[in-house]
Amino acid sequence: MVNSLCMGTGRCADGAESRWGICSGPLFLFAEKAEAIASDRRKGFRGELNQDGKSNGNSRKQRQIMAIFVTGDTHGSHQLGLHSVDGFMHRLRTEAFPEQKEMSKEDFVVICGDFGGVWSTNRKKVQENAEERHALDWLEHKPFTTLFVPGNHENYDRLTGCRDERLLNSWLYESMPPEEKEKLRQGYPRKEWHGGHVRVIRPSVLMLERGEIFEIDGKSCFAFGGARSHDIMDGILNPADYPDEQSFRKVYAQRRGGMIRVSGVSWWAQEMPTEEEMEYGRQNIRAFMETHDRIDLIFTHDAPSSHRIYLGYPDTDELNRYLESLRDEMEYGKWFYGHLHDNRMVFENNILLYEQIIRVN
Repeated sequence: MVNSLCMGTGRCADGAESRWGICSGPLFLFAEKAEAIASDRRKGFRGELNQDGKSNGNSRKQRQIMAIFVTGDTHGSHQLGLHSVDGFMHRLRTEAFPEQKEMSKEDFVVICGDFGGVWSTNRKKVQENAEERHALDWLEHKPFTTLFVPGNHENYDRLTGCRDERLLNSWLYESMPPEEKEKLRQGYPRKEWHGGHVRVIRPSVLMLERGEIFEIDGKSCFAFGGARSHDIMDGILNPADYPDEQSFRKVYAQRRGGMIRVSGVSWWAQEMPTEEEMEYGRQNIRAFMETHDRIDLIFTHDAPSSHRIYLGYPDTDELNRYLESLRDEMEYGKWFYGHLHDNRMVFENNILLYEQIIRVN
């Protein structure tokens, strides 16, 4: 009996490897590169958005002490290949992000989904493995506070709690004591923070829950994470559908090499929001807009439908359409999202981010 399942890596057409089964190389989108954030990925460009939404190169000494920086998917703590731009320990190291030399815990770095720092599945005990613990402690000791909205590549069972009782009662967790199963149902500690609810990964590493409106540095910030995985074309296997591990592994071996995921191990249904979560977010926005002119900043993982279509992705789902409908409910300053693995200005005040880091306040 093993304590964890290794589902291997995927390989893209250009040879890039990814443990998520998706390409770690750039996606070829059809929107025009935005001058505000276009740069060579190798040079570690850092930008700041002024009131017109354009980027300038102001030094940290010219900025206010408190700051909000935003970046895209990190896909875990480490690079996924020699030329990968992934890994928060790679992207947020001092050499690549020197602004942190003058930052404090009152400054914030926001990751727009696919944080990936909480990933492994332990079948006996709810705990971080050694690699996760080291990486999260490393992030906790950085001089800023890290915030993230969840993406479609997160271990939601550990982050926000397991909802699948069939899975909890399956062979996958047959060695887990009842008290540990209850911990898995609860997820990381939940608390109120800056006007909304967060999951506390570390005291200064926080997951922003869906539909919440936070006040950060005097700015209103709406958060709504999640997206539908696109690397599941060959199906999702649920261990609860098999009587024992041997029968599961037999089927998995037959289908290995395709784009498949395993529920509770490499895929989680909570990547897509529930109707209740979407309605909660909508009602929060409506209540906020009754007394305010706009929401200053929006952080999501996926994009509204019209943005995806503009970027060359005509297929949309209920989350994209939900986000699109929110545009009719509110005025907003800037909208930031990731998921599509590029850096683009979309229309006037919306920014798709991947590896670049931008200061927004």
